Amino acid sequence: MRQSSRITFRSTFRIKISDRERDTLIGYAGDVSECGMKLLSDALVEPGSTLKLRVRMRDREGNLRQVDVDMVCQWSQENTRTGFFEAGMALQGESAEYVRLIEGMRKLRKEKA
Repeated sequence: MRQSSRITFRSTFRIKISDRERDTLIGYAGDVSECGMKLLSDALVEPGSTLKLRVRMRDREGNLRQVDVDMVCQWSQENTRTGFFEAGMALQGESAEYVRLIEGMRKLRKEKA
């Protein structure tokens, strides 16, 4: 059962996800929550694998925000409609910085509503 609601994005390319060890872009966040994200990428992610990720985005003022996290792939499949591979990623361990980033997004969305 999902522990927290997801934040979805109109623009798929808003939050970039990189392999932080190789510093290479691997995809984008389709949605996020305090517990993880849906990763959209060009390559299939192996369920059960742990990825060392860097989450990057620009805030409203144009400042770059980035957070390093470790996530475990829970499931992975190809979306034939979009052409992307989708992977359900769960936060491994604790990351107060990642949780603050997501909570900040929630706060901004409430202010806009």
